[in-house]
Amino acid sequence: MMKTFMEQEAKSAPKLVEKQFVENKKQLTDLAHTLKQNPPPFVMTVGRGSSDHACTFAKYLFETQLGWPTVSATPSVTTLYHSSLQLKHALVIGISQSGQSPDICEVMQSAALAGAITVALVNEVNSPLAQQAQWVIPLRAGKEQAIAATKSFITSLSTLIQMVALITEDRAFKQHLSSLPSLLTQAWEMDWSAAIPLLAPIDHSFILGRGFGLPIAEEAALKLKETCAIQAEALSGAEVLHGPFALIQKNRPYWVFTQQDQTLESLLSLANKIKTLGGQVILTTAEKNNEAQAASTLLLPLPKSSHPIYDAVLNIQAFYKMAAHLALARGLNPDSPLHLHKITETR
Repeated sequence: MMKTFMEQEAKSAPKLVEKQFVENKKQLTDLAHTLKQNPPPFVMTVGRGSSDHACTFAKYLFETQLGWPTVSATPSVTTLYHSSLQLKHALVIGISQSGQSPDICEVMQSAALAGAITVALVNEVNSPLAQQAQWVIPLRAGKEQAIAATKSFITSLSTLIQMVALITEDRAFKQHLSSLPSLLTQAWEMDWSAAIPLLAPIDHSFILGRGFGLPIAEEAALKLKETCAIQAEALSGAEVLHGPFALIQKNRPYWVFTQQDQTLESLLSLANKIKTLGGQVILTTAEKNNEAQAASTLLLPLPKSSHPIYDAVLNIQAFYKMAAHLALARGLNPDSPLHLHKITETR
């Protein structure tokens, strides 16, 4: 099988995360000290595409681990409507692989002028976005040649996890950091190829998750769109019941990402409902128990992680390899999606 850049770059993520944890520790420790001394009233994140999904992950991290309310910026409020937001003392985090998009840069510039603490998580440390931020945290993902972001998304998540671990000073959380690179390697070795025959013939589907799994569902759906030409819609496992559930069809595959936390019971119940209606449920889990088996048509394994938050990162790592192979099975090159460019500039 053709070895794509997408696959090679995603495979490199564990070593990149391991290096990132060492090289960013001093800077993130200093940032954590600043934020603990002056906790922000709220957090605002800004990103596009995969980076926006990382922003959603940040929301769950900051709100569940720190109790900091977190909102996602709507860049056009600044760039097109020219509204000035009241952001004094807020923490504003911009996430970007390239750091080139004018709208993200303009939001960060406006936030700094409004008195916010501005942080850029960016792969290109000499980019315009980095120049607008008070704190620049390198993702250290290296150059991405595939159009679809993979390793930069994973290093965005790992940066956020390390940041929050240092702010909380949760001993167990910090100790578990060192296990993430090896868990990512184990996730890459998981065999999810059985999903390809179910997904290869379809043109549209739902990708479902809750909590930390929701941004993973969003990222997976984006990858199915851009690399496999499948109209995949990411939905919360709760939100899907409020209308979209009417679209469930017999013999159509529906993907459910799970993690071993408070969302698991509701996701297994949802999977059961879909299966009862004749849908084919592809379910990922670190626990292969009878309940998970009964709720799924196809059960895909995950490594048993040291923390439920890590399950989300492991899910997308294993998914990336499957998606690259699925694209090839559909006769597409995941490195060169139609009509797309690596750097997208929006206002």
